[in-house]
Amino acid sequence: MTIRLPQLSNTAPAAVGIACMCAAAFCMVALDVAVRTLLEDYALAQVVMLRSAFALVLVFLLIWQRRRMPALRTRRAGWHVFRSLLMTGSMFTFYYALKHLPLADVIVIAYAAPLIVTALSRPLLGEPVGPWRWGAVLLGFVGVLIVVRPGVSAVHPAAFVALAGAAFYSGLALTARKLSPTESPWSLSLYSFIVPSLVAGAFSIPTWIMPDPIGWVVAALSGALGAAAFLFINAAYARAPAALIVPFEYTGLIWAPAAGYAFWHEVPGWNTWLGAAIIVASGLIILFRETRTRHVPDVELEFPLQEAVGTRSDPP
Repeated sequence: MTIRLPQLSNTAPAAVGIACMCAAAFCMVALDVAVRTLLEDYALAQVVMLRSAFALVLVFLLIWQRRRMPALRTRRAGWHVFRSLLMTGSMFTFYYALKHLPLADVIVIAYAAPLIVTALSRPLLGEPVGPWRWGAVLLGFVGVLIVVRPGVSAVHPAAFVALAGAAFYSGLALTARKLSPTESPWSLSLYSFIVPSLVAGAFSIPTWIMPDPIGWVVAALSGALGAAAFLFINAAYARAPAALIVPFEYTGLIWAPAAGYAFWHEVPGWNTWLGAAIIVASGLIILFRETRTRHVPDVELEFPLQEAVGTRSDPP
């Protein structure tokens, strides 16, 4: 059975691109629900290992079935190891936060990743960042502070761990910008799961609990949802300009509170909604300025839903 990129329609590419991005946002929130469900019964390291291992296998099968094995060739193995270490840090920190914070809060904080990418683009990549984008970055971090609310009440350390996860993820985006001229989306995705599979596997040995059938199904589902998000994102960028479809990535902010309430009876506070609105606004400002300054209709930004983390879309 061959797995293909989603083929929904050829008559309305823009509408199909929007639908694919919305589907990707849904898949990523569903992935977080699956991971958090596993964290209720299994140790953090074991969950990271299961998630990474299933993703590694599924992405490899996609590459094999689509006959993209030559795309895995690389002369930059060291960079791939570094990216895989960043992925390890991202998974451990983000999943720790998922275990201890409301789902919606973690998702909102994760959307700070594009702000960090923009802030670091100048010192690390030499890319110009004008006053409009600097203003958007500062505005976005005000939104993060509103969600975290340091000094207003007792702040759970997991909130800062979630911010660290966003920083790790930003590192993935920045290194992808550097490597994308020579590396394929497939290599950037596949190799990033190797180190977390090995490191988390080693740490999970002392506390390993053999998953029951439901646990295996949920673990496999987490890998499948991540792969599905990767496919939908590639399909979205292949069919519509980023300026059109990226805003629909924020539909994850609809699914996250709904899932948190449905599964764990969590109701986001006013600060979460206000912070989310500010972060979304800042992200859209950055997107607008990026498209204006680069003068291209299909510029791609590294937003948190991108499983390939900032690579050009692979043609369907």
